[in-house]
Amino acid sequence: MNRTFELKKVLKKCMEATQIVMNSEASSLMLLDEKTGELNVSVPTGPVQAEITGTAIPRNKGIGGWVISQNKPFISNDVTESEVFWKDLSGDFTTKNIICVPLQDEEGNALGVLQAINKKGNEDFLDNDIEVFEALALHVSTAIERSRKYEEMARKLEEREIAISEIHHRLKNNLATICALLEFDVEDVKDLKSKNVLSETNARLRSVAKAHSLLYDQEECASVELSEYISSIIENVERIFEDPKKEITVQVSFEHIELDASRAMLCGLMINELLINAYKHAFSERKDGEIVVTLKKTSEGKIVVIVADNGVGLKNENDVDTIKPNAHFILKALAKKLNANLSFDENPAIGSAIVFSFQA
Repeated sequence: MNRTFELKKVLKKCMEATQIVMNSEASSLMLLDEKTGELNVSVPTGPVQAEITGTAIPRNKGIGGWVISQNKPFISNDVTESEVFWKDLSGDFTTKNIICVPLQDEEGNALGVLQAINKKGNEDFLDNDIEVFEALALHVSTAIERSRKYEEMARKLEEREIAISEIHHRLKNNLATICALLEFDVEDVKDLKSKNVLSETNARLRSVAKAHSLLYDQEECASVELSEYISSIIENVERIFEDPKKEITVQVSFEHIELDASRAMLCGLMINELLINAYKHAFSERKDGEIVVTLKKTSEGKIVVIVADNGVGLKNENDVDTIKPNAHFILKALAKKLNANLSFDENPAIGSAIVFSFQA
């Protein structure tokens, strides 16, 4: 009983244990309905169990009603002589003797009753049986209380997951609306610097929005498939910063990697910044160019991201001609939150390559 959490299974195991321990022909577990005040025959055993399952008994009737109101055990080896006995719940079954004990919660309040009916071999229930039955009832009560708490926690968790999913959905829609409004504003802005700032902001917001979209659209909201997320970021940056006067292509080399949503978003934002920077500055003196984005996982369990281009290259990591101060600051801040190592490399043959890596 103590290894089971689902309430229905717990109740079934409790009644199986009752029949075995008390060596009875039948048994029943009745739980108090707090709304109606009635006792419900939750899980009976014996020859008429199917007929009486779910039967409601007034709290002031029968042996079960007496036990729960008095909150103490009852035993009778001839129920016909007992004023407490009400009636048999089925015409096909006759109660001869009975032992009934209360089920109590942590505060000692009765939450139901446990009863064994008709001891096999025409034997009597003994006073010593009460102590044994109360010990069993203690385990049954504990199992029921634990199962109820478990089911309540499961219900609250389900409600919380639904609420989180709804928040993701609303946030995704709100971010999409903001991005659409920004795009309208960008077209009306004449100042080039302001236009660039709005475009960069739009790209960042769309990267965040895509992460929420991926989370909302999948059954499991714990992780994001990184290559799918990065691909959407690349498409977004290409669309926003496309220059009809230049032919810039993006090549990718991706491995399938699952990453928790929080770090996936940080990783995506770093790639977003590097792509924006490459589009804006790496090919300022050229009409064509190529950007290569690589995503891989090492044997040591590190995720490595490389954003390389064949543009003008870097003189050093603080080269304001290729990495603007704001972008540089954002990259370092994101790398710090991601706990990632960030490095800047230059190769005259291919331009520049910016690498960051972090533990998977």
